[in-house]
Amino acid sequence: MAPRFRESYQFDSGLEQAVIDLVRVGSTGFGSGVRQLATRLVRSVPPGVANPGAFREELHEALSQAVQNTGLRFTSGELPHDPEGSHPLAFVDPIPDGADLVLPPEASAALRDVVDERLKLDLLARAGVGPTRSLLLSGPPGVGKTMTARWLAEKIGVPLVTMDLSAVVSSYLGSSGRNIRSVLDYAKSGSCVLLLDEFDAIAKKRDDDTDIGELKRVVNVVLVELDRWPDTSLLVAATNHPQLLDGAVERRFDHHIEIPLPGEAERIKILQALAQGSSVDAPTITVVGAVTRGASGSDLARLWNNVRRRSILRGHPCDQELLEEVAWGPRAAGSDRDRLWLMLADHLGMSSRQIASRAGVSHPTVSSAIKRARAST
Repeated sequence: MAPRFRESYQFDSGLEQAVIDLVRVGSTGFGSGVRQLATRLVRSVPPGVANPGAFREELHEALSQAVQNTGLRFTSGELPHDPEGSHPLAFVDPIPDGADLVLPPEASAALRDVVDERLKLDLLARAGVGPTRSLLLSGPPGVGKTMTARWLAEKIGVPLVTMDLSAVVSSYLGSSGRNIRSVLDYAKSGSCVLLLDEFDAIAKKRDDDTDIGELKRVVNVVLVELDRWPDTSLLVAATNHPQLLDGAVERRFDHHIEIPLPGEAERIKILQALAQGSSVDAPTITVVGAVTRGASGSDLARLWNNVRRRSILRGHPCDQELLEEVAWGPRAAGSDRDRLWLMLADHLGMSSRQIASRAGVSHPTVSSAIKRARAST
């Protein structure tokens, strides 16, 4: 069994420890482990590196070259193209990184089972059981379906192949089906995770009376390919609208995992990852995570990017910009709102009248809320 390295590795012990761990894992021949460690080095350059930007670029190039030298067919020069040869039908990420994925416990557990199957193929084969071949992900926009495919590919240690929907769906009669088959055949040529994003666009219900037959042909192609998909690769389809899928297609998948909007605990974890290395403290992250109910992971990433830009341009601390960013929207009364107003008073020095003016409430309301929040801490 391949040795496992420390999954919680943070590289906070410096460049020397990073090199030691790479040598330790590499000397065992555990190539997938080396790639995962090196990918983390790209994401979090250890102390002691003189030029982090150049280090990341060189390491990424080395990783890409190493993947191509393993004999995998997944290189950009061999990508399937449209009939005119002008546009590739898929993209390949040889070293996918899904380390920032945060999902609810149920979805995480289901995905870990899929990874475990791939890491124990021999055990399943001896029992005459095959691994999960196809996986359908559904959920609202921005919850991490695409990131989930990257995470799966990283953990399994294979490239991620993503079908380019805009290039595949052709206005020429009959071309869409051929394009999809080309991408699927390409993904079957070696071990990979194949992502079919916005899957409902090519596998929706065949009940449209205005359709001239092209949609039905595309769905038939998908049905056939799902039935004969090999164990060597994992097909992952993602959709925001599972209700639009053809029933026959949906039943072909081995597993269907629904990914909901992140709960409070997940929002806090996402914000912690986004704010890593900044001056934002844990209590601020906790309050912001509580008051951003209904936000997706991509919403939080967009929020943080806005905060970072304003912090740089205005010369303000990130926690100040973060609190102001979330403070003034319509918000129901409750302990989360009370804690937020307390932080505005304590962290930003705002008076009850200033908070009341911005929030559109009376200053006694704000004063009472702050008192309640202070009493509960």
